[in-house]
Amino acid sequence: MHSLIAMRPLRLLTFIGFLFIPAALFGQNLSLGVIGGGALTDAAQSQGANPQIIGWTPHKDWIAGAVVEFRAASRLSIEIDGMYRQLSTMVKQVGPIGMPNIVYPENVVTWEFPILAKYRLDAGKWRPFVEGGPELRTTGNLNFKPSHVGVAAGMGVETGWRGLQIAPVLRYTRWAPDNGQAFFTSRQNQLELLLAVSRSPESDRRPFGRRISFGVIAGWGLTGDLPSSVYQPTDFLGAPPSSVVTATSTGLTSPIIGADFEIALPRRFSAEVDAFYKPMRGQSVTTVEGQTSPAAQTNWGRTSLQFPVLAKYRFRPAGINPFIEAGPSFRRPVYDVSKFGATAGGGVEFRWRAARIAPTLRFTHWGASDRLSFRRNEADVVVTVLFGGATL
Repeated sequence: MHSLIAMRPLRLLTFIGFLFIPAALFGQNLSLGVIGGGALTDAAQSQGANPQIIGWTPHKDWIAGAVVEFRAASRLSIEIDGMYRQLSTMVKQVGPIGMPNIVYPENVVTWEFPILAKYRLDAGKWRPFVEGGPELRTTGNLNFKPSHVGVAAGMGVETGWRGLQIAPVLRYTRWAPDNGQAFFTSRQNQLELLLAVSRSPESDRRPFGRRISFGVIAGWGLTGDLPSSVYQPTDFLGAPPSSVVTATSTGLTSPIIGADFEIALPRRFSAEVDAFYKPMRGQSVTTVEGQTSPAAQTNWGRTSLQFPVLAKYRFRPAGINPFIEAGPSFRRPVYDVSKFGATAGGGVEFRWRAARIAPTLRFTHWGASDRLSFRRNEADVVVTVLFGGATL
């Protein structure tokens, strides 16, 4: 367990996701639903020592997302959740007498991904269960820096109602300590009250209906997130007077992982909506008189969630299907990066058992950013794995 949680969160999520794909091919053992609820504990705590600055959590956070579950046996299953939670915090700066105080939020947007083994203690109408496993989370901004890995455990009860599986659960998560220093730190011990509602598929071949497909998308950027630049800083600490200091910044290529949703339309058309995580990463190296300082190499990044909405056309009705796709793209970036763009791509789709697999090459052109340093043209290679549906 310790070695598993020590892996980088994105690599661990990718590893678990690809292990989960073969299990999903068993159709009726797979269920898809929604999950939501609220936190019973505060999101964060202030660690500032300045009495003129006061930090607090104004309210408990709400949580919402999707749940995918594979039933491995009558009482044992594997569950993966993807849940949105905004860690809510407020700061008040106390001004001098006669001056108004300044109050502003320091919220952090997060996505939580518990990967849980669930065991049902009974097989009757009311089925108590226990669950446990690693939990990952990504952050949408960095007002403070919550840790990315933890361990979750919970208990609840499951019952059926009109074809739905309803499961309230009380879940505890122990997060690793936060990374870096900030005015706030997230609370390591979190307690959440959640309700999951899901439905098992009625067909092995099309577990989500005849027109609807759902799956995963993964890949890698082919272009650096930032253009390369070279400049000479004037305030580099530790540099001797009159020495030549050079800083070189390079954009790194980033991984992609997320979910894919598709609706089949007539005449080989379909509509596709993706939601994936792709960080914006860079590296800066500073040299003094041509020698790299031991502390002068810095890796940094910004979280980016992207949402392409694409129209897709397949050239063949069956077998190996070449296709093209195009449409607008949206992203939830940090700070001053453009939020809108256009995506176009092409690839080939083929079937393997109950899955449709489609390697794709995509190009995205983003709108102008407030800063000129962000790259507007991106190229990515991605692979989508879809279950269910059909090209009509």
